[in-house]
Amino acid sequence: MNPSFPSITFPNHWTLATGLYPEAHGIVGNEFYDPSKGKMFIHKKPEISMQSEWWSGEPIWTTSSKQGRKSGVIMWPGSAVPKTLPDYLIDYKREVTAEQKMDMALEWFDKPLEERPQMISIYIPQVDQKGHGGGPEGKQLNGVLSKMDDAVGHLLKGLEERNLDNHVNVVIVSDHGMAQTDKSRLIFYEDILSKETLSFLREREAWPLLSLRPVDNAPEGIVQQIYEELYNYTQQPNKDHADGKAHFQVYLRENVPERFHYSNNERIAPIVTIPDVGYAIVSHKDYKIPHGVHGYDNLALEMRAIFMARGPKVSKLYPESGTVFSPFFNIEVYGFLTRLLNLNEAPNNGTLHGVFQPK
Repeated sequence: MNPSFPSITFPNHWTLATGLYPEAHGIVGNEFYDPSKGKMFIHKKPEISMQSEWWSGEPIWTTSSKQGRKSGVIMWPGSAVPKTLPDYLIDYKREVTAEQKMDMALEWFDKPLEERPQMISIYIPQVDQKGHGGGPEGKQLNGVLSKMDDAVGHLLKGLEERNLDNHVNVVIVSDHGMAQTDKSRLIFYEDILSKETLSFLREREAWPLLSLRPVDNAPEGIVQQIYEELYNYTQQPNKDHADGKAHFQVYLRENVPERFHYSNNERIAPIVTIPDVGYAIVSHKDYKIPHGVHGYDNLALEMRAIFMARGPKVSKLYPESGTVFSPFFNIEVYGFLTRLLNLNEAPNNGTLHGVFQPK
């Protein structure tokens, strides 16, 4: 499965939940500036990020609740937003293990039928956390993957013990992939832009993109000036990398290639700079970077996400066990879930409506 662009956590979790591209649902990065509000969205500050004003679209748990099916969400990004609260919510706590989350879901299955949620979403961040720390090639990652696999097994066993394995559909997805990086693949943007240009910039947005926005009192023409300084750098032999390449592409927001679906929202900065996979655009004061990075071109091999599904409705739709689908974009997951739940879709960007093409 291909993630949406940029291939980072909050935009893609909300895309999975709503079926909307980030430019449509408004969560265009983990950190971004909204010029109409005059303030920053910062995903790690829930007092800011969990305000309803940031979030557009209808997540699957709201669709479910609106149509008479109770919903429960365990720590999914965006689920604590007041205007789209599920019927049951367990808010994010970093220290909770994957197996503990599966037990929380199983406890909901033990509720009386009239109280039991028919739609449950669970977020597990441990693979992402270890991927950032050691990279996708790091020694610790296989152990974490094994624990996550055990947690899924724990859930399936719990369903079987409750005689629910032939009644529950289980869908497993990831929000993005991960690429290995290191200090040999750093690009210092302060060495590219002039001091004058740097003096007119707000704080960068949408890491690992270099999304740049001028301050309100910047002179006319500054956006074009920023673009030309970055673009001209890409047209010259580069002495900092052995292959002589700049290792990034820069666009004015309105010229970002259409396939990214990343132009039609003012929360996207006027300058969008996309590093090559494995490279990081940094400043000299914050060049400490993780060993694993994501957020690159959403069609890059390293950014691919996963999609797996099993259960009675899945088998009805796709009778042949082990069916492999042709690649699709994660805007289609919402439609697939509504199909499993026999729900009417809210407006979204998906086109397949839950009907995937076997490979």
